[in-house]
Amino acid sequence: MDALRELFKMISDSSELGPFLVISILVLAGFVGGWIAKLIKLPHVTGNILGGIVVGPACLGLIGTHEHLHDLQPVSTFAMSLVAVSIGGHLSYRRIHNSLRRIISTSLLEVGCTIAVVITIARLFQMSWPMTLLLGAISASTAPATTIALIREMRAKGPFVKTLISVVALNNIFCILLFVMMSTFVSAYFESGEAAGKIDEALLLSGYHLFGALALGLGAGWISKILVSKPKFHDFSTILLAIMVCDGLAAYLGLSPLLVNLFFGVYLGNSTQVAAKQLTTLVPLEPILYVCFFTLAGVSLHLDAMLAVGALAAIYIFARILGKSLGAALGGILGKASPRIWKNMAFALYPQSGIAIGLVVLLGTETSIPEEIRQAVGAIILAGVTITEIIGPFCTKAALARSGEAGLDRQRLVEFLSEEFITVDLQAKDKWDAIRQLVAFLKRTHRVEHMSEEELCQIIVKREKEISTAMGCGIAIPHGRISMGPAIHGVMAICRDGLDFDAPDGEPVKLIMLIVTPEDKKDMHLKVLSSLSAMVSDETIRNRIIAAISPEDAMEVIESKEARGYNYFLD
Repeated sequence: MDALRELFKMISDSSELGPFLVISILVLAGFVGGWIAKLIKLPHVTGNILGGIVVGPACLGLIGTHEHLHDLQPVSTFAMSLVAVSIGGHLSYRRIHNSLRRIISTSLLEVGCTIAVVITIARLFQMSWPMTLLLGAISASTAPATTIALIREMRAKGPFVKTLISVVALNNIFCILLFVMMSTFVSAYFESGEAAGKIDEALLLSGYHLFGALALGLGAGWISKILVSKPKFHDFSTILLAIMVCDGLAAYLGLSPLLVNLFFGVYLGNSTQVAAKQLTTLVPLEPILYVCFFTLAGVSLHLDAMLAVGALAAIYIFARILGKSLGAALGGILGKASPRIWKNMAFALYPQSGIAIGLVVLLGTETSIPEEIRQAVGAIILAGVTITEIIGPFCTKAALARSGEAGLDRQRLVEFLSEEFITVDLQAKDKWDAIRQLVAFLKRTHRVEHMSEEELCQIIVKREKEISTAMGCGIAIPHGRISMGPAIHGVMAICRDGLDFDAPDGEPVKLIMLIVTPEDKKDMHLKVLSSLSAMVSDETIRNRIIAAISPEDAMEVIESKEARGYNYFLD
């Protein structure tokens, strides 16, 4: 191994490798590492990282030293920006409107507990207050790229995945803002001896980072929406350029590219159907960008830093894992998440990479903080990143598998049977009022943009007046057809008091499913109606759905093994 390392060192010393050759080496090392990882049942991400370690300074040194990697920073920044846009797109009101309680509760408590536990344990081991505050702020971050890559690899989909992505997004927003505040306090302490005197400055600086990124991200989203709605502008080129502009302006204005692009994704995800579709425009670029990013992360890992601060790094990693475990569990319980969500959430939050490294780099520019503190914090964080990026993907992959949502990201017969399209406490005066409320609910949660709520309601009411859609056994499936649309849309409501729906058996209706079908989906409409009828005709499934206390509970029933035979996969 030493002889091989010397050979590569001679090659790299004799001629400086060009950036294209370096990127080619990164991609090849990442693909080989991912291929080997697949063979031995490891996460692809771990294989990419290990491939980077092999060709990096810690092993063969094929692409130079850590100093040479600064030229490749734009690749990592763009990959992280792409991840941020994707995560932001998942923060769509249509997706998370009825799961906000568990998302916000889990995010706040997970971040709060992590910071509190890291600071407390660091102080118990005699670390200084400035060091513990900085470590605490950075410890809250999670690796969004690792999360997204593993979700894609495992084709996972469901309430757990939705909660995880949203928690990761909020987690990193909080982390960046808290780091800005903590670093301002620490800088003020070493400048004047009193941190309290700079509270207003810290709040203003954090506000600038938040609202500056918000304004830039939303502005870029608004302009992109206008451009992609015009046929003469190429969608792929427009979104690619928008992300590059966001990165460039963020760096120029001293903002976080991650926050800017996250808000850019949020705008697209909550805008028109055409704009939201752009979230998938850059999907063809993702595989090679992700491989580059994770291989580069492996190259950048500082194994020497891990050895230099071994004991302190171990303390930091233990405290961070303990804090995330306690916070995620407590937040999930208080947010009334199902056990399978809060029991697995912490494992999925262990990885830590790009954002933490970026904050360490930012800390290095704070010249008012003594160099020994900056170096110590940087070494501990980099050592922690080294460990968590190697073992973290295993934990996230295990969490996705244990949640029961791996392999579910495939098209189903009834795509609208998702948590965000279910309401469990419908209060209506009669069936016409119920239909009006369900049409309003469908308009809020689906993109039926070419029709008004009133027009849609008239179609459903007209069909209902022809003949009641009540099936008996407390079930009704009001439906109607519209002239155009990308897919069959629908919502489900549970009315505990029951409604008179002119049912053939005279029983009040407690379970209502409203369906809207485009004219060109007539054949699929019949299959959907047949599947829904069969599923809710099953007494066990029907009673469990009606008894659900939350949309998530109802979704648990629909996703159960007993119901999967009715709402089957189409592939």
